[in-house]
Amino acid sequence: MIMILIAFGMFVLIVASTWWFGLWSNFITLINVLLASMLASSIYEPVAGQLLSINRSYQRLFDFIAVWLVFCLAYFILRGITDVLSAYRLKFDPLTEMIGRSVLSVWIAGVFICFSFFTMQMAPLTPAFYGRKSPATLPSEVGTIPDKLWLAFIQSRSRGALSAGQQSKLFPEYRYTEHPDDAGQNKRVFDPHGNWLFDMEARRWNLSKQTKLRGN
Repeated sequence: MIMILIAFGMFVLIVASTWWFGLWSNFITLINVLLASMLASSIYEPVAGQLLSINRSYQRLFDFIAVWLVFCLAYFILRGITDVLSAYRLKFDPLTEMIGRSVLSVWIAGVFICFSFFTMQMAPLTPAFYGRKSPATLPSEVGTIPDKLWLAFIQSRSRGALSAGQQSKLFPEYRYTEHPDDAGQNKRVFDPHGNWLFDMEARRWNLSKQTKLRGN
């Protein structure tokens, strides 16, 4: 129930805050949010690794911090570039403007909610936050619709537009076992076996047994 309320609240706030900016501005915002979210989802692990090498005390927070750090940095850089390149707002006829800004506002909200719910899986939340009373045993028991949609999208992009070789100087050692469908393609597929949500679930249960958030 709490997740539904969070999603509804985010949807209303984002649509209400972006609708007034118009079709052209919302189109640029959508592209920036989508690109920043994709980039953050793809490279948060090496960034978290760098943070971990600096200070291991807050290792349970570093994935969550890293993904939002990359997102914010990428979004503001992209926003600055697009604002310079598109200094003048394009004008459309009233009907196109009204429909376009409405559709794009909903689209922006959908992308941001999916990405946000994906990042919440990394947050140091207790299982009770997700209404869990015991560890999950089936795939249908973990995750929510928004984060599952985002995971499927990022997984597909890691096989396509965002694909990178398994031996890369920019990324840490590839820790996943190749899925049979990806054999021989030498791609760093994100969550190839669909276990990421189970890993986050297990981490929440381990965290719930700790007496303090800060590690050694």
